[in-house]
Amino acid sequence: KGKGKGKDGGKDGPLDGEEQAPKEEPNFEASGLLGLEDNSKNGVPLKFTMPPECRLPPMKWRIYIFTKQEEKPKIVHVHRMLGILFGKDRRVADIPTDHPTCSKQQAVLHYRYMPEMGMVNPYIMDLESTNGTFLNGKRLEPARYYEMRERDVLKFGMSSREFVLLHAGSANHMKIDPSKLLSDSE
Repeated sequence: KGKGKGKDGGKDGPLDGEEQAPKEEPNFEASGLLGLEDNSKNGVPLKFTMPPECRLPPMKWRIYIFTKQEEKPKIVHVHRMLGILFGKDRRVADIPTDHPTCSKQQAVLHYRYMPEMGMVNPYIMDLESTNGTFLNGKRLEPARYYEMRERDVLKFGMSSREFVLLHAGSANHMKIDPSKLLSDSE
């Protein structure tokens, strides 16, 4: 026969001098796994959450991406999205940065409604990237929102690409009826 104690520590219970380890109680506290699952894209956890004051903008915002190789900028219409993620991980990034000094999730742009101003404005936040996010040449503090204005220039890491925020009326300094700058939802 075997020499083990069995499930109940032998017929007489635990041996003298030996205490049975207390059984771990179930833990019903929030683990964060559901929140993580909810805040992911293509199975990749995101480094940010959507702020409650996030709204679609009334203006038709665009990001013009200037590179040294191309003469014409690439135009991305960003007024249709609540959050725009910049980074080099193409599985999650809405606008890829494609530079080795950029982080997988570099920065995020949100449109936030500010009740004191009664407006929806674009805000950028660096997602604690290694080499930083630069707004008009100044490095942003990580995990803090900065309001953006028309013609602001974003740069990421050591990349030479420039991301310029403009709206539909910015092109060629044309005078356009303000009602035509609004999205279809307004």
